[in-house]
Amino acid sequence: MRGKAWTGVLGGLMLLVGAANAQEWVDVHFHWTMDDAGSTQELVEKSLAIMQSENIRTLVVSSQPRPGQAGADFLEVQKQLAQHGKRFAVLAGGNSLNPLMHQIHEGKAPAEAVEKFRALAQRSAASGVKGFGEIALHHLSLNDQHAYEAIPADDALVRVLVDVVAEQDLVLDVHFDPVLAKMARPASLTSPNNPAEFEPNFEAFERMLAHNRKARIVWAHAGGVDMLGNYTPQLVQSLLERHPNLFFSLRPMGREPGVMLQAGGGPMKRRLNPEWVNVVEKYPDRFVLGSDSFLVADAAQRVGAARIFSANSHRQRQAIREVLSALRSDVARKVGYENAERLYKLN
Repeated sequence: MRGKAWTGVLGGLMLLVGAANAQEWVDVHFHWTMDDAGSTQELVEKSLAIMQSENIRTLVVSSQPRPGQAGADFLEVQKQLAQHGKRFAVLAGGNSLNPLMHQIHEGKAPAEAVEKFRALAQRSAASGVKGFGEIALHHLSLNDQHAYEAIPADDALVRVLVDVVAEQDLVLDVHFDPVLAKMARPASLTSPNNPAEFEPNFEAFERMLAHNRKARIVWAHAGGVDMLGNYTPQLVQSLLERHPNLFFSLRPMGREPGVMLQAGGGPMKRRLNPEWVNVVEKYPDRFVLGSDSFLVADAAQRVGAARIFSANSHRQRQAIREVLSALRSDVARKVGYENAERLYKLN
């Protein structure tokens, strides 16, 4: 009887694993890194293989928030991806609007560049993309090849993007490392690209959210790496209560205390943080999934830290599947794909 009972338990576990693997999902935060749009087909083929093996219904692809010089034209990528129907969608601006925004803010571009910025945002919005992303409002540097980026969240240039998003019924995907009070750089944040001290930036972020309530804002990387210790489930819940136009994409795994899923130990040993689970299940219509995966074209030269990040991307996608298998089935369905398809208009 023991043998039969154990066989039954194993069978049940295999069914649970199969059910978790069978859960379809949409990844709204998947970066393609290339020098120009000529690598699109290569990245399509690599992405389709990942989607097939990991039950991903749709990839929302974008550039990382590039600093400095603009990179590959994702408006051209958008045209090329049209033949694939619902399998792919595009966010524009991470490689074009983001660097221009920071150049203007830092005084490295002439005053007339503001109108160029506005025109580029409007042209991008009209191209068929689902929104703008990834846009860096405050982006910590995680290694010496990784840039530090900062702009006040309520800056006039950010408000331009918010207004265009509202006018065109799109989505704005932002990277924002919150600073609630002035603080010294943590010892664990070793990149020399970061400042020695961080100034408060959170009130400006709330002003941005209130600027135009018709603009849907998705705050990326919830539940994951939080080097400053402020991106907590308590903060997320308080914002969800105050700002109906704010949504979060989950990238649930990290090594810091308080993340949604602790890295290391393997899937059978990891445990979800119940505080994160509680806020997701309390607001099941306000969360989507964004693995922050990087996929780099073979011939790409200007890649920065992208190759480093690409080597670990599969772990974040595995963590997402673990989260889906642990949530209530109705919540997993909403967070897995229904919210993304509604929010990004993928149908």
